[in-house]
Amino acid sequence: MGQPKVKTISGNTYAKLGNRAHVQHLSFYKASDYDPGLNTVEDLANAIIRFENGASLVVDVSFTLHAKQNEMSVKLYGDKGGAEIEPELAIVSERYDTIFNLHPQVNNPGFDFAKGFQNEINHFIEACRGRSATLSPVEDGLEMMKILCGIYESAEK
Repeated sequence: MGQPKVKTISGNTYAKLGNRAHVQHLSFYKASDYDPGLNTVEDLANAIIRFENGASLVVDVSFTLHAKQNEMSVKLYGDKGGAEIEPELAIVSERYDTIFNLHPQVNNPGFDFAKGFQNEINHFIEACRGRSATLSPVEDGLEMMKILCGIYESAEK
């Protein structure tokens, strides 16, 4: 999108669910060191981020929401087409006054998290060794921190 500047942020955070050690048959929810007085990490956060160029980003993230475990979706929509990257790649585009559902033939219909994270780690190591430039400059990290702080500030207010 050309790194547009943020115009407004509206965010919410929730810390209602906490440890659910009483849940049986699913160790994912067990947290032996959970103390409600010490736990300050939210269970759910969501935000709408509006950019100066008119684009918007909707984020909805949860660690322990009452939802299907490990369900993820990533969707991108523009004025010339859209794509769903997770859970499975699907592309919609407009050509010749017709809407097309495109189904690319690819090795993995969804994102390969293990490979993706390993590639990220490998690139970081190469950048630390001076063998490649970082993909995201420090300024990108600063903008991301501004967005995250804006979400928390909005949630507080």
